[in-house]
Amino acid sequence: MEIMNEKDRKKMIVDSHKFGGISLRRQMLRVHKNGAKFPISKAYIDDELLDPDVSYTLILIPEAKLATKTTVSLTFFKRRSGPHIFYSFPEDVLNNLEKESIGEIMIQASKERFFINQSSIISSANYYFELYSDWARGNKEMVMISVSLDRKINQAIEEIIQSFCTDFESQLNATQDIFKALYINDLDSISEEEHAYIKRFNEDLKGNLREFYKKIEILLHQRNSKHEITVSLEIEKKLDLSQIAQKIEGAEFNPEKFPGLIIKNQNPSATIILFSKGKMVITGLKRTSEAKQIVDKVINEIREIGISLANPKISIESIK
Repeated sequence: MEIMNEKDRKKMIVDSHKFGGISLRRQMLRVHKNGAKFPISKAYIDDELLDPDVSYTLILIPEAKLATKTTVSLTFFKRRSGPHIFYSFPEDVLNNLEKESIGEIMIQASKERFFINQSSIISSANYYFELYSDWARGNKEMVMISVSLDRKINQAIEEIIQSFCTDFESQLNATQDIFKALYINDLDSISEEEHAYIKRFNEDLKGNLREFYKKIEILLHQRNSKHEITVSLEIEKKLDLSQIAQKIEGAEFNPEKFPGLIIKNQNPSATIILFSKGKMVITGLKRTSEAKQIVDKVINEIREIGISLANPKISIESIK
């Protein structure tokens, strides 16, 4: 068996992420720490998605390490020194090796905007984007937000975190001159008249990241049940969550703290988290068979307050 060099190993891992490891969603194969690959037959993997008449290559990826605590980090690419973590929250949780690993993740993020990284050092959901900047080459800062979780990242959580990230990107790009926050450690090379602005934007951006962390915490605290259901409603336009919250009894919506509408259902007992694009997460159910009943009830309540939901296609998946 040939052991790969480090450059090829990293490229292999990046390529494999596009297909969920070996193109089988949520299935991970444990690996040699140096990274390697070799042929494997159907007999060794019990999965009906593999064709026994096809030769496969087993891609080896280091076993994922769960974080000891959920963290949110913002990394940007400095022209001279490469990836640099601007800020992580809670502070002083990530050690130097974990910070270095997140920096390496950013180097790998050449094509995928949102991707899951599983490594022997840290497991994270990452979103790469560009931030407009008057000071950067090409007027673009290369930025990545990473969420390291103390638990496995399932499909429902993955999709919701991705929606949080796209909203975060829009928020930053809508804030004029927010890019200046990234230059807080370069004050010596910047005119003094800019120092006050840089310091202000530095505190603003750190505040945005702390708010992002709070949204992740609220989401995770809702997931305390034996069964978790994710529901996808194919709808023509976004839902007005503010209008729904005002007219449905018991609904809670505070977009400053969390982008989802929270509804407590009494019978059967469950918590529903509804997002404007039609994604719905239901927790607290004792039986997954109760999901359809709750989905129908929520749809009827939305229709009754005058919001059109014309024959939405419904996809229900049990995650746990």
